[in-house]
Parts: sequence; C-alpha cells; structure tokens
Amino acid sequence: MIWLRCKAGLNIGTGHAVRCLSLARAIQAEGGEAGIIFDHENTAFLTQADAARIPALTVSPRTTLAEEVAEFPAGPVLVDLSNPLLLAQLSDLIAALQAQGRKTALIEGLDKEAYIGPAEPDLVITPYIGAEAETPRPAKRWIGGGRYAVLGPEYEARPSPLDQRDGVLVMLSGSDPWHLTERVIGALAARGGELRIAIGNSVPQDRVRKLAAAIEAIGAMPLISPDGLFDHFNAARACILGPGLAKYEAAATATPAVIVCPDERYAAMQSAFILEGLGQLINGEDTDMDAQLTAALDQALAETPEYPGPIDGQGARRVARELIRTFGE
Repeated sequence: MIWLRCKAGLNIGTGHAVRCLSLARAIQAEGGEAGIIFDHENTAFLTQADAARIPALTVSPRTTLAEEVAEFPAGPVLVDLSNPLLLAQLSDLIAALQAQGRKTALIEGLDKEAYIGPAEPDLVITPYIGAEAETPRPAKRWIGGGRYAVLGPEYEARPSPLDQRDGVLVMLSGSDPWHLTERVIGALAARGGELRIAIGNSVPQDRVRKLAAAIEAIGAMPLISPDGLFDHFNAARACILGPGLAKYEAAATATPAVIVCPDERYAAMQSAFILEGLGQLINGEDTDMDAQLTAALDQALAETPEYPGPIDGQGARRVARELIRTFGE
C-alpha cells in the first residue's frame, strides 16, 4: 500500500488533497494500492475518499511533521506538503520515514516551492510546466515537467468545444485566505450574470454565507464546496483563477484563464504558465486591478486556445507508474 500524506485548510488550500485523491485513483487504475493520510479536520475529503473507495485515515496534530510518523501505517509514503508554511520541515519528515526503513517520494507544490533537502527521497516529482529545465532536487531520482501534472481521470476526455460553452467560472482557491473572491465580485459586479463563482470547502462557514449572499446580489451563481471542477470548466467560455493548482485543470480543458494573485510573490510563481501562453496575470497589489481584470476577461472570452495543449490529462497515470516502479509495488 502506498500512502499519500497531504493537508488541506485555510492557510494550505485544497489543491494538495484534490491531487492526492486523483493520484490514489490513478495508482489503483495502474494495478497498485493507495491510501491517503489527512488531518482530523478534513472531513469533506474523507467523505470523498470513502465515496471513491480509497482507504483514508487521519493523524493527530503534532508540533512538527516528523512527529506524525509514529501514527503512519506500514508502507512507502508519498509526501504532498510542499507549501511555504511547511517547506522547512519536509527534510526532517523524509528522514524520519527513512529511519523506519520506508521508501519515500515527494511531490512539489508550486514552482517556486522547491524541496531543498538534505534528506534524499527515493523520488521527487516537480509536476509543472517548465520544471524539466530547473535545477534537479536532492533525491535519488528526480522527474519534472507539465506532463506529470496530476489531474483526475475525467480530464483525459476531450472537452466540449469553446463555441458550445458560455459564462465564466471563478475559482480563487479552496480556502482563499487573501479574500480575492470578494475583490473579484466587486470588480465584476456589473457582469454578475456571466459568472459562476465557486466557494471552496476550506472557507469558514460564516464567510461562506456572506460570500453566497454577495454572489447572489450581483446576479451570479454560487457553487458551494463543489466536489470537482471538471464539469464547470467544461461548461465555461473562460475562467478567473487564483494562484494555485486549478490552472492546470483550465489548461487541460483549453479554458482561457485569467490568474489573479494576491501579491508579487505569488505572481512570480506563475511565470512558466504565463510564458507558455496559458493565461493572463493580474497582480492584486496593482492599484488598477479592477480595470485590468475587466480587460483581461474580455480578452480571455475572445481567445481560442489550441487543444490538446501541454497538459493532456495523462499526468496522474504517469506519476502513478513512476511511484509503482520506485516503490516496487
């Protein structure tokens, strides 16, 4: 059994948990066995894992990640915890797992959140556009590039033609700690009828209620805690996204994207994606953000990206095969 360790929450987002659910399904489809290790509060993802018949368990809160290892069941572990809040602890976690004789792998978060070691996992995966040209990570084996972007099996299907879609999907983050959703609602209030606005399942309930009311007030449609986004991308003529992992879902469905970032640091993380021509970038620190967003959305609605592009929906299967090969399952 390959165990996938991830987190989801207000400051972490939900992309890591969504990715692990997709990767666990891919491992099973490739003939392996996979389970997921969550935190106690991730009840929504525990429900999704149960529905997909993926074994899942939770660990108790600890001071450091390395202390969790005593609760992990036997077997190799893939760590999906690359986040600025946790990055410095990852080497100690890998070392603690290796001290138990386990094989280890690590999948990185965003392209500027690189694993720095010194503990060397058996495999490090950097699953983002342009990663193959980056500096190799401290690992016995390292692979990278957009061909390893992990998406659910539904993204392997050809999406609906753009001329059969309408409206705009807005998904700023599973948690959106920067309150970008409120800013987009304000900036595009006059275009509310075009918008379908997702509210992630890591957003606190009091804010969910306020957001839903604000969305309805401008004539837009709220999508509260959607289990997945494929159908919504596949129905949208364009999308407005935050700086997380959803942009790869947009690329796989050839949905023209506008990426809104809270500051320059997050904006810099989008460089490879933007250089590939897969989206437009808005920096939330710019004083004319509202005008930029309106102009970028108009441009996105006029675009017709080529399909297939650099993200083909097969990345989860490729990563699953590499894990099975590395772990000898």
